[in-house]
Amino acid sequence: MPAETRKTYCRFCHAYCPMEAVVDNNRLLELRPDPENPIYGGYTCVKGRQMIEQIDHPGRVQRSQKRQEDGSFAPLATATALDEIAEQLRSIIEQYGPRSVASYNGTYSFQNSAAHDVARAFHAAIDSPSFYTSVTIDQPAKVAIGPARMGFWHGGGHMWNDADVALIIGNNTLVSHFSIPGGIPSFSPHSALREGKQRGMQIICIDPRETEVARRADLHLQVRPGHDAAVVAAMLHVILAEERHDHEFCAQHLSSLDTLRAALERFTPARVAPAAGIDASQIIEAARVFATGPRGTAVTGTGPEMGPHPNLLQHLVQTLNAICGRHCRAGERMPNPGVLTPPGPRFAQASGPQRGWLEDGVRSRVSPDIGETVVLTPYGPRSEMPTAVISDEILTPGEGQIRALLCIGGNPLLAWPDQAKTHAALASLDLLVCVDLRMSATAQMADYVLAPKHCLEREDVTLLTDIWHDQPYSQYTRNVLEADGDKLEEWEIFWELAQRLGLELATDNGPINMQQKPSKFELLENITRGSRVPISEIAAREGGHIYPVDDIILSPADPRTAERMELFPEGLERELESAFADLDAASSAEFPLLLVSRRMKNTYNSTGPELTLLGRKGTTNPAHIHPSELQALDIADGDIIEVRSAHGVIPAVAAASEDVRPGVVSMSHCWGASPDPAAQADARVRAIGANTNRLINNLENAERYSGIPRQSCIPVAVGKVPGH
Repeated sequence: MPAETRKTYCRFCHAYCPMEAVVDNNRLLELRPDPENPIYGGYTCVKGRQMIEQIDHPGRVQRSQKRQEDGSFAPLATATALDEIAEQLRSIIEQYGPRSVASYNGTYSFQNSAAHDVARAFHAAIDSPSFYTSVTIDQPAKVAIGPARMGFWHGGGHMWNDADVALIIGNNTLVSHFSIPGGIPSFSPHSALREGKQRGMQIICIDPRETEVARRADLHLQVRPGHDAAVVAAMLHVILAEERHDHEFCAQHLSSLDTLRAALERFTPARVAPAAGIDASQIIEAARVFATGPRGTAVTGTGPEMGPHPNLLQHLVQTLNAICGRHCRAGERMPNPGVLTPPGPRFAQASGPQRGWLEDGVRSRVSPDIGETVVLTPYGPRSEMPTAVISDEILTPGEGQIRALLCIGGNPLLAWPDQAKTHAALASLDLLVCVDLRMSATAQMADYVLAPKHCLEREDVTLLTDIWHDQPYSQYTRNVLEADGDKLEEWEIFWELAQRLGLELATDNGPINMQQKPSKFELLENITRGSRVPISEIAAREGGHIYPVDDIILSPADPRTAERMELFPEGLERELESAFADLDAASSAEFPLLLVSRRMKNTYNSTGPELTLLGRKGTTNPAHIHPSELQALDIADGDIIEVRSAHGVIPAVAAASEDVRPGVVSMSHCWGASPDPAAQADARVRAIGANTNRLINNLENAERYSGIPRQSCIPVAVGKVPGH
């Protein structure tokens, strides 16, 4: 039988690039871009193309594993593992209550289009609020706190494809392949940026690094880390002082404009610029260019959201979009409301603050100011607990203490803030179950490691990115390979455990068959029931397509339900005071440099260097430092150095980088290995990198609501390591 070419899409990250897989006798011979796709234009990134090696990688977990008494692992049947896990969960729930069972759903769990719905159904069935995801590690302000405090616009915001201007704050989509709608699109970002520039779009970038995006920007504000919020406040000051805001939109849909205006009086460009390390004229120019628009959006990346004042920054960015009227109006076409979302009219109106989303949920046992946050999705609000304090939820004795953790497609030991505490927390669990393609640093601590199907061995639909495109695009993929052995999908593990525990599961659209395991397609039919385009129609077509659904023209606001977005919510005054005080904060004599996060092309969080081609591009996360800084410290490019904070110390490989401003150290996160001395991670820094979470105390500088600590803009000192 000749080799067969099958269309699919990559799920290495959120971009979902379309691909063609050449398969012969259940072996993957070639993985290449799909040149016929109408959205991506034949684009894929280097990481996704390495899945051909990942499938049969010698380090892949091919059979489920159980930890033995001597610490080694032995294979066992997945069904047997699930039997044992279910019995332990039953005992833990009976002894400690349902909250003692938690799941952490990491970045890879997002790529399985059914995983989160079934995981949430499992939590609902056992009545446990302890559902955690990676999204609250680095962007809770964007996806949860910002919309809850200010409110949100039902008609959608301006998209990239017809924007005149974009303000991009700490987001390097050309490397990360991620942006919320309005920023550089995640799909084929180089082409999108080039197209925008060709039609005269003006791009403003705020970033302490001269990133790939910053180099292509019309205006780059290379700020000193930690002052992003103050710079945006100064931009707002200019726009309001010069009356460049959208008066009509503000009058109809916003509250507390005058209060905000008064609070921003002191944030003048002249006051903010020296602390931010830029010229006041740059702030003024950025404000005027953005306000002139008339179309275009301001967006943030994970970098500034992991730094100081993330709640304030996100609110001010939303405010910037709101006062400049960067929302679609009545009579306009709503940007893609989704193919898999329910049909119905959309209104050009606001919903006001949703305080209950921040205050009514289950509270953290760490602090009453921290608790369940509600992420606003196209399918409604979804609650989850904040990952920033999950280690404390595991270690703190008493009612509700987490005793069992199901880790789905994540690597907490490298990802969670405060690595030493994370290690202690994971080691203290009564039960740790990991679902991972490889024996990650976290999996090596697990009681059970369950072997999952690779994304090319399962069906999926582009549910996560459904509203990210500016056109009604979707793709359903069948599995292009059959999985060997008894591997399961992530959602199947929750279903199997629920059946063994005698639970009934249901999505928002109705019950899940618990007598006979549904097929993936049947489950996705349940999840997407009532969508604008039936999933059966999408699944019947090979490859990705733009669907001929009617445009949704926004209706005028309904006076019975229209509300106002709040520009000055409770707590904003304190946040502004804190950001203003930071303008005068002296740098530490002991820790004079600021460590900021960055992305790397050859990795996706903790995945990448184990694959041959990506490993050739680098096996460590260097400490990028300006050459003048290295010269002053008598450090050469490539030297082993130590990076020290008030909380910890790590080794690093020094890298001279002109794109980093003096006073800044830039390192990628999620590298390294266990902090256990037996792992000898520090001695292997050139081969595995170092974990920057060792430099963080997760309870210091914790933000209200989410508890997110400062994971970027960390005061550090660097120096030579004796003997290197």
